[in-house]
Amino acid sequence: MKAIGKIVILAIVIGAIVISLAIMGTIQVSTEGFDEEGYFVDSVGRKVKVPEHPERIISLAPSITETLYAIQVQDRVVGVTDYCNYPKAVVSKTRVGGFSSPNLNVIISLEPDLVIGEYYDAQMVETLENNGITIVILIAHSMDEIVNNIRLMGQLVDAESQANELADTMQYRIDKVVFTVMQLTEEEKKKCYFEVWETPIVAGGESFINDMIEKAGGINIFGNINEEFPTVSHEAVINGNPDVIFITAMGRKSYTVNVKEREGYDVINAVINDQIYVCDDDVFTRAGPRSVLALEIMAEYLYPELF
Repeated sequence: MKAIGKIVILAIVIGAIVISLAIMGTIQVSTEGFDEEGYFVDSVGRKVKVPEHPERIISLAPSITETLYAIQVQDRVVGVTDYCNYPKAVVSKTRVGGFSSPNLNVIISLEPDLVIGEYYDAQMVETLENNGITIVILIAHSMDEIVNNIRLMGQLVDAESQANELADTMQYRIDKVVFTVMQLTEEEKKKCYFEVWETPIVAGGESFINDMIEKAGGINIFGNINEEFPTVSHEAVINGNPDVIFITAMGRKSYTVNVKEREGYDVINAVINDQIYVCDDDVFTRAGPRSVLALEIMAEYLYPELF
C-alpha cells in the first residue's frame, strides 16, 4: 500500500507540473514531420520522400548520432562525423568528415538510404540528392525543439516508440527544472552568459543554450542578440555585469588569459564571487539527449539552494 501511495503522490506532482507549465505556455505540442502526401518536412522547409524503414543511416552531427544510439537504432548507422565520440561504441563506425564539411565521396560510397544532418548547405544537399541519396536536416533553436526533433527522428527511422519514450523522459526532467525555478522572482534571477570561445563568442538569443539558460531560471545578458553565437566585446561583458559565467571546458584549456585575469573583469560580480563554471562541451553544446543533463547542471550552478 505504501508503494501505491507513493505512485499516487508522484502522479499528482507530475500532473501539477504539467498543468502549470501548460498554462504558462512552456510545453509545446509536437508537430508531425510528415505531411498529408507522405513527405517529411524538415527544419529548412524541404519536402523529402523518406524510406519507410531506413537500413543504412548516416549521421552528420554528434547530437544526431547520440540520439540514434539512444533510440536503439545504432545497428543501422553506417557512418558518423569525425566529432562523434559518444557513446564509446561509436568508435567502430565509418567516419565521413566534419559536420559542416563532410566527405561527400565517402558518404556516397556507403550507399545510405537516409542521411540526417543539423547543418544546412544547399550545395551539399543538392550533390547528395543528385546521387540518389535522401537527406533530412533537423535544427534546434530551443530545448523544446530538441525534444520535438527526437520525436521526429523516431518517425524518420521507424523507431517511434523508443523516441517518444526518450522524449517523454527528457520533457519530464525539463519540466521539473522549470517548475522548481518558477518560485524565483525577477529580482532573484541571476544574470549570466555562456562563452564558447575567448574572443568572446557567446550564446545569443537564437541558440538553444539561451533557452536552456532561461529554463534554468537565468537571464542571458546576450539573449537580446538575434544570432546563435555572436562575438561580443569585453566591454559588453563588463557592462553586463553577470552574476555567473559559463565557459566550455575545451575553450578553457586553450584560453590565452584566464577569465578572472582579463583586464577590467575584476569588477564583475561573477569574478568577485568566484561564480565561473567550466562546462563539458559535449554535454552543453550538443542539441541531443544529454542537453537535459546540461540544463540540470546549469540550474544547480545558478541556484544550488533549490536543487
